[in-house]
Amino acid sequence: MSDEIEIIEFKRPEGSRKNLFITGIPHSSEDQIINCLHKVFEKYGLLYGVQIYPYSGPTKKVPACTTGSNVTNGNQVGNGYYGFVTFYSTRDAHKAKDSLNNRVYICGSECKIAYAKRKKQDDEIATKPASLHFSRCQELANQYIGFNSWSITIKVLEEEKGAPEQSSCKVQYLCLCRVDIVGEGLHSEGFGAWEEAFLYTDPTSRGKAICKCKKLAYQRAVEDAFSKFLLVVLPNSKVFVEFDTTRIEPVLTERELDEENHLQVNNLDDDPLEEETDFTEQVEDEEDIDAMNLHILHELEDEF
Repeated sequence: MSDEIEIIEFKRPEGSRKNLFITGIPHSSEDQIINCLHKVFEKYGLLYGVQIYPYSGPTKKVPACTTGSNVTNGNQVGNGYYGFVTFYSTRDAHKAKDSLNNRVYICGSECKIAYAKRKKQDDEIATKPASLHFSRCQELANQYIGFNSWSITIKVLEEEKGAPEQSSCKVQYLCLCRVDIVGEGLHSEGFGAWEEAFLYTDPTSRGKAICKCKKLAYQRAVEDAFSKFLLVVLPNSKVFVEFDTTRIEPVLTERELDEENHLQVNNLDDDPLEEETDFTEQVEDEEDIDAMNLHILHELEDEF
C-alpha cells in the first residue's frame, strides 16, 4: 500500500478502503465517543468525518466507566454504538487499521476495526462523488500542499438582474473565481451561482439576501475550481498537484454555446450565383439588390 501512488480528489471520499467500520462501542456520551475517535485516528492522517449510530437491538447492561466526565456505576443499560471513521487517503486508513492491530479501546471496552462494506443499493445510486464543501477544500489543500501554497482571486462577482415581483422577489449573484497553485504554475477557474428570495416590502430583507448570495456564490465557485485539481501522493509522501483534464471549463462551455448561435460563413467550392436559378424573379432591379447586400453586410458587422 505504501509503495503505490495515490490520487486524492477534492471530492467527498468514496470507497470502502477509506472508510473504517468500528463495532462494539459501549454506551456513553456521543460527544465523548466522537472526540475519542478523533483523538485516536487523526494522528494517522486527515479525517473527513466521524459518525456513530446506536444499535437497534435489545438493551444490555454496560460495564462501569470512569473515563472523563462520563461516570457510570455499571447499572446503566444501553445498546451501545457502531461508527464510521472516514479518511481522505486510502493509505492513511490502511496505516491506522494496521497500526492499531484492528482494535481500539473506548471507555475500557475493546472495539473492532474493519473496512466498511458499501451496500449494493448504495453502489447503484451513487454515480459520482459529491463536491467537497468550501471549508473542507481549504482544509485538504492546507494538509497536502501547505497554507501558503495556494491563493484565490475573485474575477467576477455580480448580480444577475431579474424582473421584481409585486410582493416578493429574488436576487441572484454569479461568481467566477480563480485558484492558483503557487510554484506549480497551475490555475483553475470555477463558476458559482446562488439565488435567494426576499420580501420586497422589507428594506433589510434585500440586504440580507444580497450578502447571503454573494457568500454562497463565492463558495460554490471556489468548490468548483478546487474540484478540477488532483493531489498525486508519491510513495515517499511527496505531493504534486495536477489538473484534471477530463473536466470542462464552464466558461468555455458557455462561449461554445454562444458561438453556435452566431452566423457562420463557410467557404463554398462553387460560386453560389451559378447554382441559383434567377435572382431577377425575386427582386425588381439592381438597386434593390445593392440595398439587400448592404443590409446583409451591416448584419454581419453587428454579429462579429
